[in-house]
Amino acid sequence: MLVGTTLLGIVRANNGVVGMAVAISVMGLAGAGVAKSVGRIRADAVDVFEDNFQTVAPKITRIDRARKAIRYVRYLLDRLDLAAFLVFDIELPSRDIDRRWSFSNSGDAMPSLRYMRLQALLPLIIHKDDPHSALVIGFGTGITAGALLQYSGLNQRVCAELLPTVVSAGPFFHGNFGAFSDSKLKVRLSDGRRELLRNAQRYDLITLEPPPPSAVGVVNLYSRDFYHLAASRLQPNGLFAQWLPIATQNDDDTRSLVRSFLDVFPYATVWTTELHEMLLIGSLSPIELNLDRISQRFNQTAISDALKEVGISSSAALLATWVMGREGLDHYAGTALPVTDDRPRIEYSSWPRQDEITRVLPELLALRSEPPVIDSSDTSLANISEERENLMAFYAAGIAAYNGDRRIWAREISQALRRDPDNPYYNWAVNR
Repeated sequence: MLVGTTLLGIVRANNGVVGMAVAISVMGLAGAGVAKSVGRIRADAVDVFEDNFQTVAPKITRIDRARKAIRYVRYLLDRLDLAAFLVFDIELPSRDIDRRWSFSNSGDAMPSLRYMRLQALLPLIIHKDDPHSALVIGFGTGITAGALLQYSGLNQRVCAELLPTVVSAGPFFHGNFGAFSDSKLKVRLSDGRRELLRNAQRYDLITLEPPPPSAVGVVNLYSRDFYHLAASRLQPNGLFAQWLPIATQNDDDTRSLVRSFLDVFPYATVWTTELHEMLLIGSLSPIELNLDRISQRFNQTAISDALKEVGISSSAALLATWVMGREGLDHYAGTALPVTDDRPRIEYSSWPRQDEITRVLPELLALRSEPPVIDSSDTSLANISEERENLMAFYAAGIAAYNGDRRIWAREISQALRRDPDNPYYNWAVNR
């Protein structure tokens, strides 16, 4: 019986890759929401998906665009006989979904492509030493693991993934640089935490791409105990990068997650990798932002090309994603209790409040500080400042959209596009 899994899939639409992938475990599916229309999901029920697709996914523009999703369902069921994977462009009625179901989402649309590439490349670029080894926990879409392939200085790239089918499904996703079959990436079929427990190997970077901490069984990759284990597997000056999903959990849970991180890593920073996502980067040693070193690494063709595709056009644009260091994070976490193995409080939290992003993101951004860049000129700092202003205008437009404020949205998005008209991330948001 499958308890949880990684969610994968895509839907093609006129403006590119859109949608989300939803995977539901076979346990306890007779209930409300999506499963009500389909019934209990079994390996012999694929045709039920196809016959009832109009009922299950009424918001799909054209059903023929979902045929690839159906083939994907068949592909996975042929190999797992455990779970059904359905891909569609639809807003899930969260009020109708029991939290006991195991599900999550992922994809290769621009927002995912952006934050997942930064998940690997940002810590590698800012590393104070020359990083030669990196571990990604969770293959997912393969985008983060694939980003490691673009960093030529690495001589050891490792990915720990629990399910072999997740890796073999890599061809379904755009932008992962063929990580599913590249011999320069060693995939170890193992639970990420157990991989660190059984193997004393140390890395210059450990970065995580697990499902959100509210998913069943995943909280053990967000606990203080896990962070202690991960810290023990870092090389001197090594960096640990943790995805911080601010849109899929309530503010109190985000504060607890941050507190867990701060309890282990004395040097901690947070970066905004996408409107809905942030990235915690921590170390047992001071983190230095040396502009010359960062610029040299960014300007390597493979790295700059990968990041320009997602709207990071320069080292200044990269540093503009800085939010704050430890002092600000400590203020934000406040008196929140940490997540621990014996008190995995986030796993049992309530569903996120509606539009929680409109509360969490502005509060975090209100605490932002200037990036502590060394070896920088006044011109360089001015460039970083300009990039930050552009990004903040785009984020202001995003928050205004959530709030239904057309006037502010139009003003802020126009400002962002006027200053950076060729930015792929901004243009994707307005369907250009």
